[in-house]
Amino acid sequence: MTQNQPPIPMENRIVYFYEIYGTLPRAGPGDNASTRKSYRMMKDVPEKPKILDIGCGPGMQTMELARLSKGKIIALDNHQLFLDKVNRDAKALGLSRHIETINQDMNTMNFKPESFDIIWAEGALNLMGFNNGLKACRPMLKRNGYIGVTELVWLKDHPSAEARQWAKEYAAMKNVPDNLRLFKNNSYKVIGHFTLPVSSWFENYYDPMQERINEIRKKYTGNAVATELIYSAQVEINGFKKCCGEVGYEFFVARKK
Repeated sequence: MTQNQPPIPMENRIVYFYEIYGTLPRAGPGDNASTRKSYRMMKDVPEKPKILDIGCGPGMQTMELARLSKGKIIALDNHQLFLDKVNRDAKALGLSRHIETINQDMNTMNFKPESFDIIWAEGALNLMGFNNGLKACRPMLKRNGYIGVTELVWLKDHPSAEARQWAKEYAAMKNVPDNLRLFKNNSYKVIGHFTLPVSSWFENYYDPMQERINEIRKKYTGNAVATELIYSAQVEINGFKKCCGEVGYEFFVARKK
């Protein structure tokens, strides 16, 4: 873009963003098996818990939580198209009575103290800053309430230049021990944690994303904004394939002290 060109309106970027990401099964890496594994680490959960799903995206994990818990889930996101999909899927699966959607930015959450038995956030808290997110969630949890979250981490102490280039937008990324200290510093007791399998990056996220890129690449030939977003998504996929043993998502399950 030259100095004489006007800035690209954000609404235009959002349209093309949803062309790529809006139809994916998930808004980030993850899988139902990992959601189930994490939920089952939580002991003495009420029979029908109240759960806050922060940054729910298109809601794959929301549906799984509804099936697992039989409780009440508040699915929060600030993209209405995602919430519309959550509502459609909940109705189709007979889960509407368990799920309520709220269009709200996670940075402006104003739930009353001790509102939730469980707070869930798969790949979302980093948008607040992971430490800030842990701090913000704690007051909303009931006594002995649980938090289940995934966070991007370094899996090797000395990552390659390629890995650092791929993760350049995640400047605050830490390794697992450093993240465990964040939980301790925010008065949580970590119950367990594990690294998401590499397959969870591809089956419901990167593989569908690649298919979507292939579908729309010709459609937007000559469109600078769409081409930029398509290129960025392709670089992300290709880069992760080269460094998937050095970076990954860690699933942490912790309890409010």
